[in-house]
Amino acid sequence: MGKIRLTSFFSDGMILQRETENCIWGYAENSTRISCFLGDRPIVTKAMENGYFECWIPKMEAGGPWEIRISDGRESICIVDVLFGDVFLLGGQSNMELPIERVRERFEEELSDVEMGCIRTFEVPKEYAFRWKREMLTDGIWRKAVGGELSAFSAVGFFAARALWEKEKIPIGLFQTAVGGTPVKAWTSEETIRRLDLDAGELEECADASYVKQTEKKEEELEERWIAEAMLPFEEEKEKGSHGQKKKGKVFVPGFFGEGDLCGFAGSLRLKKKILLTQEKVDKLLGQHCADEEQKMGAKLYFGTVIDADQIFVNGVKIGETAYQYPPRIYPIPEGLLQEGENEIEVHMLVMRGKGGTMPGKEYGIRCGKREIADLRGVWEYEIMKDMRASSGYLGEKDFFSYKASGLYNGMLYPIRKCRFSGCFFYQGESNTGRPETYEKEFTEMIRDWRLLLGEPKLPFIYVQLAGFGDGIEHTKKALWASLREAQRRAGKTENAGMVQAYDLGEYNDLHPLDKKSVGERISLAAQALIYKKDVVWKGPEVSRVLWENDCVRVSFSLQDERLSLCAKDSKTIFVRGFEIETKEGGKFPVKAQIWGRDQVIVKLSAKQNVESLMFAWNDCPLDADLYHTAGLPAVPFRKVYGEE
Repeated sequence: MGKIRLTSFFSDGMILQRETENCIWGYAENSTRISCFLGDRPIVTKAMENGYFECWIPKMEAGGPWEIRISDGRESICIVDVLFGDVFLLGGQSNMELPIERVRERFEEELSDVEMGCIRTFEVPKEYAFRWKREMLTDGIWRKAVGGELSAFSAVGFFAARALWEKEKIPIGLFQTAVGGTPVKAWTSEETIRRLDLDAGELEECADASYVKQTEKKEEELEERWIAEAMLPFEEEKEKGSHGQKKKGKVFVPGFFGEGDLCGFAGSLRLKKKILLTQEKVDKLLGQHCADEEQKMGAKLYFGTVIDADQIFVNGVKIGETAYQYPPRIYPIPEGLLQEGENEIEVHMLVMRGKGGTMPGKEYGIRCGKREIADLRGVWEYEIMKDMRASSGYLGEKDFFSYKASGLYNGMLYPIRKCRFSGCFFYQGESNTGRPETYEKEFTEMIRDWRLLLGEPKLPFIYVQLAGFGDGIEHTKKALWASLREAQRRAGKTENAGMVQAYDLGEYNDLHPLDKKSVGERISLAAQALIYKKDVVWKGPEVSRVLWENDCVRVSFSLQDERLSLCAKDSKTIFVRGFEIETKEGGKFPVKAQIWGRDQVIVKLSAKQNVESLMFAWNDCPLDADLYHTAGLPAVPFRKVYGEE
């Protein structure tokens, strides 16, 4: 191993921020003279007594490729294909982390031939740290938006970067730090956590490295034992060919387990369904009468999402498995496996915490390209293989330490503190919906922490307001997510911060909605306004005044140059959907509302209604709300108490 050590993102293909000085740092032998060459330009520095050194590269215009060489006179490290452009920090949880691979089928045509080597990403290794701060990263490489490398990109990040590149024609670098499931406290400094006094106890608890290690080991072993016990009947069946008498029944797919033996069930079960394929259907699978592209795709089995885990077999052959509930089950079927006549589909399923089932509203079937081969919805036979309620009970939730206070701030943000960025793109909040009342303060303090750490007190910070999600319930009345969205809206008062809406892009049955393209493009609009100082419309209509009258409420909205418009889900209606009143008795009722003029909505009231508040798009999944402006962005959700302007 050489004497010069650089943190891992100083590597081939990197993008550095244009038009500012950039620091390259690392370690060498103590007191060694270090030379850094950008092309033929030498930059000389000296390693400190502990070996640490910094080389500052002067301001550079966008472009490249460049070669950077670091030498101590005996050894050299050469970094090639270096570009200067605009670099963005991606942060948050799973909806920012979600890769292109997960949305490829939704955007298959436009992603099929992407060759954009000027858009690159570096994924910061997912590592937490407590009681200390990580100095150097040892893993990770730069990837380009070309070929198979594109699949690993953050989908939101890529679509935002592509939209910016199309406008600015400047190389775009993305530092990916998002980690699924993480609350805002994980990304906040220890000093701020103590000052807010909300989760300070976790700092002391996690400072004990042996506690963290032992807890992780104990929970991993418990989960392994639980799964092994639940799956044992399947293994015994393979070995002995018989598994004795089991409870059997019928269940409808899709749907949640809410009745009979499966109500509150935890353990393993087998679902079975037989399908009949005609010769015509088999011909489609073999490519006869199919378009060439469909033939290349082959047959795939779609099984929505499963709560919690599954293995799926076709005619006794396993075609795929997934270990947790959220990813879509899309499994390729090997050629020749499906035959004319009877075919058996078998699902080995694990339910871990008493709330099993298959998610409504998803696709359940077999198709080749766009041609349907079989519909898998309907009645399935089930067989309980192992009921864990009688032995080990429900599998407890793991105590993920990446969710703990300050862990990822120390482990993932601190090592990149000297990097220069054009701005931050952030998508988070799902894991804070259980405590929306503190989110505004926590989030604004987190933004402050990031800016201080990066040495940019006014660094542009663009974030996504939560998408709609109903946990499988299409018309939910729950409003915890609505309260979190309101906290996000209030955080938008932070200087040089901007919020983009996504509630209309959500899916009632998917925590990870697939339309990441629209989210990314809305982020790019905000970036054009806040960072590139372009005159673009990037905000949705936001309520500016509410005038309460005898039989109606007159709601005014702030706009730029556009007008209010109706994105009608029903083309025959002239009324705006999404407005409700809440009565003093606690009831919620939809009310008629109509656009009036350029920037007002008139909401009709009944004299009999004892009004407590007026709300718009105020529930967890307000997908029916259809008030937009003529530039195509949705109105910001709000709740106004009676009499409040």
